[in-house]
Amino acid sequence: MKLRVSMLCVVFFLTGPAIAVATDNAPLLPAPENAVMEPLSSHLKINGVDMRAVQFHVGAEEERLRSYFVEACAKLGGSYTENQLRNEHIQGCITPPYSLTSQWHMEGDSAYGTLTSLRTDQKIERNALPDDLPLPANAQVLQDVESSDAGVRGRVLHMRVDTPVANLRASLDKALLARQWQPAPAMRNNGSVISMNKGNRRLDVVIGEDGTGKSRLVIVLDQR
Repeated sequence: MKLRVSMLCVVFFLTGPAIAVATDNAPLLPAPENAVMEPLSSHLKINGVDMRAVQFHVGAEEERLRSYFVEACAKLGGSYTENQLRNEHIQGCITPPYSLTSQWHMEGDSAYGTLTSLRTDQKIERNALPDDLPLPANAQVLQDVESSDAGVRGRVLHMRVDTPVANLRASLDKALLARQWQPAPAMRNNGSVISMNKGNRRLDVVIGEDGTGKSRLVIVLDQR
């Protein structure tokens, strides 16, 4: 999968809670004329909300590009919002029933970012996780990203767990093996990553510390 998950996470939370479905025809803030565009996925859902997302990069001056998106929202008759997180520009435009966002940053003389669109009147619908994906009982799901593209279905989960890293890895290893997942060669020399296969599915789990006695998980599940 080619999801820029950290970027999309910010976009989703800034657009606020959704309460019908973003499609390939959903509007986006227009990119500059010379921008190179690439859809993130043919179908994308974040925390149960359907979205349209397109990556772009373009040669631009930072302030001119910022002003470009301000003017683009004004031409759409939308309500404009703006935030900045570290070096990321996050520019929102509410044009009911759509929430449109551009999020981008500069790398040298070029800007790299994502344009997103979602309907604010859609119902949140989360798909069930596979029965053979064991999650810790005390896990808190921070973000759930689903995608499908060119025959590949993917799921990325960001989680917080009130269990130390070493204990969590041991329990996950045991639970996955009990459900017939098979260790991948890449797993053998990496203590912070669990990589396993089962049939046509690939599972990668990245485990990191999140304060004393706590852990963070990033679970990536691909099915071809």
